[in-house]
Amino acid sequence: MVSLTLTSRTIAKVILTACFVSLLGISASAQNFSGDARAIAMGGLGSGSNDAGKLAGNSRQYRTFVVPLGLFQVLRNRDIYNPGSDEFNPIRAVESIASPVHYTFNRKEGASAERLVNDIVKGGLSRDLNTYRGFAPQPQMTAMGLVSPNFGKTFGVYGDKDSPIYHGVYVGAGPYISVGTDVAIDQRLVDILGSSTNVYQPNSNFLIHNITDGQAAAAITGGYRVKVPVPGRTTPGSTRDGLYISANYNYLRGFHYDKADLNVRFDTDGGGLLTLAPTTTPVIATHEWSEKGHGFSLDLGTEVVIDRWDLRFSMSGIANRIEWESLDAEQYVLNSLLQNLDFTQRPIVAPIGIRRIELPVQYSAGGTYNADRWTVDSELMHGLQKTEFRGGAEYRLFVLEFRGGGRYVRDQWQPAGGVGLNITRRFGVDFAMFSTATNIEKARKATMALSLRISREGQ
Repeated sequence: MVSLTLTSRTIAKVILTACFVSLLGISASAQNFSGDARAIAMGGLGSGSNDAGKLAGNSRQYRTFVVPLGLFQVLRNRDIYNPGSDEFNPIRAVESIASPVHYTFNRKEGASAERLVNDIVKGGLSRDLNTYRGFAPQPQMTAMGLVSPNFGKTFGVYGDKDSPIYHGVYVGAGPYISVGTDVAIDQRLVDILGSSTNVYQPNSNFLIHNITDGQAAAAITGGYRVKVPVPGRTTPGSTRDGLYISANYNYLRGFHYDKADLNVRFDTDGGGLLTLAPTTTPVIATHEWSEKGHGFSLDLGTEVVIDRWDLRFSMSGIANRIEWESLDAEQYVLNSLLQNLDFTQRPIVAPIGIRRIELPVQYSAGGTYNADRWTVDSELMHGLQKTEFRGGAEYRLFVLEFRGGGRYVRDQWQPAGGVGLNITRRFGVDFAMFSTATNIEKARKATMALSLRISREGQ
């Protein structure tokens, strides 16, 4: 084995960080990245991808501009994101990046988890694992996220969007970034970390195994948009009523694929402390990557607008796949968790053949009812994060708008609420409070969102 240079050591720390991201079980939550405080206060609605709904538009036409209060927290100490810095803190860095826009209260809590991960990364772990008591990670976690915004234009072929019949062709492009992770932590280790008193397990070994993979690609999209009347259903004076259908074909050009396979082993001696001379390698991190991939995916969406009702359904990522070629690999090991040693690199055979990555199809269904003074909305999703539910309501009273809702995601209910102030007929300010659990303990933390709203039609 050869000693790593500082650059290689930094690379090894990046790989470890990518694996430890999975301990947070974080997905790319719409509320954490959305700039619309109105939607956030109603449970983060509208996160399902449905281009038919975009064609139909909202009963309230407006644009929002986020006030990024959270950036002051995220950028306060940039050294925590730098693997080459002594202040590098992967747990806090990932928690900040997972919710960068909005202000999260008590963001710095969770010192035990941060200390454990930092000491593993630096190879300076305490022999007594009870030093890190105070949090209990989930023993089995699977998380997956996809960020794929698309920017483009619909060119009308027949009619216009306000007419009963409309046909259009969509051309667009955007990034396609996915992250998936699977982690298993020995239940006995979880019991030690989550205990209220010291616990010792003599002559034992505890394992952490994690696989994290990510893809970065560009999506070039061609699609078709259709609006037709709903037979026997018309509302006098309404230009939105109709059946809207969208279909997209996405060509995916992959630029980078990464897979990090991490194994961490804790061996204890007769006293239940970490042994000074383990018989196995405590940390093995295998990194595989490719810079060339090709694939495709299909998206279908539909929305029915009848008077005050909006009903929608979509399927995103049908038959999606990216096939990665010319894979390469490297492996880093840490021979002691206790002695502040550097990582070392050892040779490994690169994988042969093509690796196909497929993501689950994302299904989304929802409905909205718009009354004169109030709106009720709901959405059910299944796919990347198994089953999610989002729902909320809004009541409009003179210049104020009161909102409340919540979402069920990753086996947790996350409440939300807020208020909007209409300063003029076209300009308003929206405020929201919601809970999020983008931390290793999956503990709910209060988060604040603020945005400015400009109505297009004085609504």
